Amino acid sequence: MRLYHFLRALLAWLVPRLVRFRPEGLENIPAKGPFIIAANHIHALDPIMIAIIAPQHVSFMAKEEVMHSRLLGWFVKHVGSFPVKRGKADVQAIRQALGVLAAGNVLGIFPEGTRSKTGEVQAAFSGTALLAGRADVPIVPVALCGKYRFGSVFRVKVGKPMRIASAIAGRPTSEERAQGTEMIMQHITTLLAECRGRK
Repeated sequence: MRLYHFLRALLAWLVPRLVRFRPEGLENIPAKGPFIIAANHIHALDPIMIAIIAPQHVSFMAKEEVMHSRLLGWFVKHVGSFPVKRGKADVQAIRQALGVLAAGNVLGIFPEGTRSKTGEVQAAFSGTALLAGRADVPIVPVALCGKYRFGSVFRVKVGKPMRIASAIAGRPTSEERAQGTEMIMQHITTLLAECRGRK
């Protein structure tokens, strides 16, 4: 994806000139895929921050409504991301996500499914745990912390990779998905608290 890598390089140069960008824990990002990056969601620009810190190409699951915009839909498609119907069992999106991981690539997900208006972590959908269990890949938890304002401090804290246990290989039960989802969000919540504690 030449467009993706061009934009990533451009934004990696531009963002630190707009905000005081403070990434932490980058050593926790695996050298290669497949794996899932799971982060809290506070702004429409969050995927940019994830793309900047990850050396690999990250394919994001984007809300279906994005595709209703001709320009934004074209952009999402041409950087290797794909739509998902939120709150539903979107079989096509699950297949595409598993295809990304099966190819040895990186998948970016915001488990909450929508942006938090308060900045606090919200209840999450179980799709991330489902995909991690089905593909048997690690999840890298990430906390996004700060304001998208000129000159403000914006932190991205990366946690250590984790795995979702499954009693049935490749087929996590609903209970395992629920437990896995809770574990993912607990990790993100802890990272967010640490992120906010920095001066």
